[in-house]
Amino acid sequence: MKNLLRFFILIIPIGGILFFYNILTEDKFYPGASFKNTSVPQFELLSLQSKSPLINDDLNNEMLLNVWASWCITCRIEHGFLMKLKSEGITITGLNYKDEASDAIDWLNLYGNPYNYNLHDLKGSLALDMGVTGAPETFLIKNGVVLVHYSGEVNQAIWDKVFLPIIQDNEMFK
Repeated sequence: MKNLLRFFILIIPIGGILFFYNILTEDKFYPGASFKNTSVPQFELLSLQSKSPLINDDLNNEMLLNVWASWCITCRIEHGFLMKLKSEGITITGLNYKDEASDAIDWLNLYGNPYNYNLHDLKGSLALDMGVTGAPETFLIKNGVVLVHYSGEVNQAIWDKVFLPIIQDNEMFK
């Protein structure tokens, strides 16, 4: 009986560790990421730079939509990686979130502009419709469908683990 008890005392923690290790290292699991395949809501927002209206149809069929703001500290940390993605040919649309246009433009002039387009969402209406809870958040979109929604800073590790497998599976950005 004592041997059986010792066996279970040893096996239960090891089994629990293996179980959680498997969950945490599973390819499609990553904290902050959701894979939802929902449509991008219809919108009409002004372009941050030109002040002309932009709608869904004005945007590329394949893109990252990055929610950012000049007041967002984590957005500054993420910014260098977005510049790297732009240099690699990834189409990135910015969604400037609850920010004054002049502050956002000054920020882009200071740090560089990784965005092909930049939507100005002063009231946060599109962000709210897309389920944004703060900045930064990034969406991978193909043909108007959100394939990935990631809350938090996108860096090389997140890119490789969360975004790149979906991009490769969907043959995007070629």
